[in-house]
Amino acid sequence: MKRTLLATTLALTSLSVCAQTPQCDIRIDNEMHLKNESISVYQDGQPKVVIDQNNQVFINGEKVDLNQIQQQEVKNYREKVSTYVPRAKQIADDGVKLANEVIDDVSATFKNQAAFDNVKQAIGDFYSDIESRYYQNGEWVLKKDAVSQAITNWKTDSSAAMQRFNGEFFSSAFTVLSDKMKADGSVNLSELQNQLIDLKAKVENRLKNQSSELQKEANDYCTDLKGLAVDEKALHQQIPELKGYEVFVI
Repeated sequence: MKRTLLATTLALTSLSVCAQTPQCDIRIDNEMHLKNESISVYQDGQPKVVIDQNNQVFINGEKVDLNQIQQQEVKNYREKVSTYVPRAKQIADDGVKLANEVIDDVSATFKNQAAFDNVKQAIGDFYSDIESRYYQNGEWVLKKDAVSQAITNWKTDSSAAMQRFNGEFFSSAFTVLSDKMKADGSVNLSELQNQLIDLKAKVENRLKNQSSELQKEANDYCTDLKGLAVDEKALHQQIPELKGYEVFVI
């Protein structure tokens, strides 16, 4: 019985509980960059609007004179963008944390904390690859249609995450259990398979119980982005020169 075949058989559904496709009715109309709490809105590959850390607004390099009410609107908008846009990373980090907690629980039952370090590394590398789509050279980049594209990619990314997790996790579990049996004097393949099936059920149940919290975080994040769309509309009403540079649109 080959380790990879057994792992694949057991792993087909173990993370499917976490693969619910999110819904978020918001679109990104113009590319936005966020760096050091300064905002840039891009068109044709160039920053057309800049809101700096001092809440000054520049359009095509020209500073816009603002009254007190406009300055307050700019400040509120910039602070919310600086808070909410990076929150996507927190959701991803929480997903990694969830996977690691499950791994630690299993490691504890085997009394071998290092047995699944390769799984943690694989999951961390996977999410780092996804993060690099949106975090580049020290700045957050929301490209046009970023939200809809993220949702479109969700199933593909979830499937890839499942394959990465399952491939590493059950391969390591197979090794740990078979080594334990060898140390006890023999390897019973039927017993080994039963233990792996029990382990799969435990992991799946744990993920199912906790993934609802991640789903709530994703829904809350969508609500925050919709709030940004409302704030942005109010900002553009206060500063008509900004119309045509919309980022968050419901």
